[in-house]
Amino acid sequence: MQSEPVPVDSLTLLPYLQVLTYPKVSLRSAKARIKQLHTLGVSEIVFQGHARVGRLGILGLGTVGIVVRARVGGEVFALKIRRTDSNRPDMSAEVKLTRFVNRLGIGPQVAADSNDFILMKLLEYEEFDSWLRGLKGPGRRMAAKEMVHGLLNQCHKLDIMGVDHGQLSNLRKHAVVAEGRPWIIDFESASTGRKPKNVTAAAQYLLIGGRISPLLRRVLGVLSTTKVLERLSAYKKDMTDYSYSKLLEELKLDKP
Repeated sequence: MQSEPVPVDSLTLLPYLQVLTYPKVSLRSAKARIKQLHTLGVSEIVFQGHARVGRLGILGLGTVGIVVRARVGGEVFALKIRRTDSNRPDMSAEVKLTRFVNRLGIGPQVAADSNDFILMKLLEYEEFDSWLRGLKGPGRRMAAKEMVHGLLNQCHKLDIMGVDHGQLSNLRKHAVVAEGRPWIIDFESASTGRKPKNVTAAAQYLLIGGRISPLLRRVLGVLSTTKVLERLSAYKKDMTDYSYSKLLEELKLDKP
């Protein structure tokens, strides 16, 4: 994968300006943002990734931000840049929620932030779908059990704490595998102002209606979606540890 490191002060040049002020090129905005990057200690942006803006590689592109690699001293972080057409004036709400879930052991750690940027731990991850498809051999079931259990545990924590991620029904883009464990990423749509449905959304994708659900059911040995739906319905009503444990039992995740 091609890597193109660019010093922060060169981001006023094309084509780099297109990323810094995406989607509308603005030299004035770029200069203000470069000042923020200096304050955060960012020395260069490394354009590398499978997604693209023009010819430049990036890590990801969403409705609120664009994510790139950023170098701070001797370390490389993930840097989320607020889109200039974003429906929010700054990144403060996302930062507040992400720092909160970080304290629960969820999500990549926020290292620093400013009005238009969030600097976070860089995860060299694989999407959950492709990770599952790549599982082979006799240890496949145990590996899948551990990963799904770990992911749903994080979802249950979020439910208990009243945080709804908001995008786990499309779990492929928001739950990933890195460093041998599951991670929930991208809390830009998260809220404490609505009823959380993290476990139900994630389990629906994983076991019922997602692209990998038939494969995952086979790997886990789950034979009936009817009973899974019954357990999910019961959990949705009270979100207690008991109803969660009964769901895990139905998914065959309650014991090795």
